Amino acid sequence: MLKQLLKGVAAAALSLAVSAGAHAQEDTRPDLTVAVNNLPDSLEGIEEMGNVAVRITYSMFDSLIRRDFLADGSGTASKLVPGLAESWTRIDDRTLELKLREGVTFHDGSELTSDDIVFSFNPGRGHGYAPLIGAARRFMLTISHVEPVDKYTVRIVSKEPDVLLEQRLAGYAFWVVNAKNYLTVGKDAFARKPIGTGPYKMDEWVDGEYIRLVSHDDYFGGKPTAKSVTFVEVPETSARIAGLVSGEYDISVNIPPDQIATIESYDDLKVEQIVLDNTHMLVFFTKGPLEDKRVRQALSLAINRPLLREALWDNKNYTPNGHQLPAYTMWIKDYPEFAYDPEKAKALLKEAGYDGEEIIYKLPMNYYLLSMEAAQAMQQMWKEVGLNVTLQPVENWSQVTDADQPVHIRPWSNTHRMPDPLGSFVPQWGKDSGIQKNKQDADRAWDAPARFNELQDVMVSSTDWDVRKQAYRDALDIWMDEAPGTMLYNPLETYAMRKDIGWKPYGLYYMDLRPYNLQFGAGN
Repeated sequence: MLKQLLKGVAAAALSLAVSAGAHAQEDTRPDLTVAVNNLPDSLEGIEEMGNVAVRITYSMFDSLIRRDFLADGSGTASKLVPGLAESWTRIDDRTLELKLREGVTFHDGSELTSDDIVFSFNPGRGHGYAPLIGAARRFMLTISHVEPVDKYTVRIVSKEPDVLLEQRLAGYAFWVVNAKNYLTVGKDAFARKPIGTGPYKMDEWVDGEYIRLVSHDDYFGGKPTAKSVTFVEVPETSARIAGLVSGEYDISVNIPPDQIATIESYDDLKVEQIVLDNTHMLVFFTKGPLEDKRVRQALSLAINRPLLREALWDNKNYTPNGHQLPAYTMWIKDYPEFAYDPEKAKALLKEAGYDGEEIIYKLPMNYYLLSMEAAQAMQQMWKEVGLNVTLQPVENWSQVTDADQPVHIRPWSNTHRMPDPLGSFVPQWGKDSGIQKNKQDADRAWDAPARFNELQDVMVSSTDWDVRKQAYRDALDIWMDEAPGTMLYNPLETYAMRKDIGWKPYGLYYMDLRPYNLQFGAGN
């Protein structure tokens, strides 16, 4: 009897010990829920590089070199630091040698090697004659090939001298993917469940509802601070705010300025803000009533940008002077600002013989913050100079770009992916851009002057900064005169969140959720 009793006591003690051990191993990290305005259709890093995709993919993938946005606390700094490469050396003006970190693991547990770099940047995938994903070519345009030196060393070779190669490798289109997985499952399956090296990996994706990522605990940059991150699609601003107030969401994106006071009235909530390195634009299709560039120029001259900024953004943002940013290495400080001149607009319309033809402005709902409000204000401004613009809101981008449906104006945004015209102006408007590449549909594309593209080549290949800057100024002059589009302003991006979350936004749409930029606790 005593023997049985002792056995029972021992079993109970063992059970308690196992229970205590299990409790000690319990993952107490929080589950983070982020309310977003929209979700992407793909998480293939070079297929989807728009605003709604990069906020997710930035924490799923890593690049060889990383841009430290917080180097000076601004969220827009351009300092370069090691990423998947622990060091790099210029071999010559066309060749960069990089030493990879050893022991970095992908989401599936396999080790990163030079083979993955070669595959990620190979011409057939993103920048060759007929690449699998052509959208990347605009950013990879100088890359010739990648040479594996050994298991942990690669050399990246450009077609011609590239003064921005290091910055390029730290930006869009240069996220590293798992070669074996990609080749095994194919692009479409990879786009639904990508395998990267980033701090979070795919868990579940329900179209139109949410994308949930879970922690990649073996992340080389340290164990992620959240157990999971769920991006929930909530198109309505009011619903994103209501869910934050109720505790359903931890962070809500795309909060308009007029709602900031509401957020800050709650003791447990706060906002983080930044003016983006991204410019809200209009694209003018050079067809029909917009075929004459004087009509396109009039559309731009009729826009009162200071009034838009005051009415919509509480004067907390700005309009660049030309297609550039003050942070550019080649900022042309004395370049003219976008003019507001309704009288000149009227004169140009008269010269062009514009007779009130309908101009259709088609725009997607719930994509660009305050785009509908801006469109309604501009419609009135255009009316005052004699332009007959009809607004056509649609639900998604496919309806905007449907070639069978009439459209003369659409909204756009140009992200300045590097602090140089090669980070935005060249890829967005140059000869490899979608604007020019649609020339098979002559009614919709911009037939840029040959001189414009010649100047682009100078900006890409010259190593003389004075020559590059003059080519940039001359190209800007052509772009302003041709007016295939115009700039409105750089938006103020406001994130609302729980006060105990320590997280800082960047000037790009990345939501960096790495351990150094995401903490939880009362001190935040």
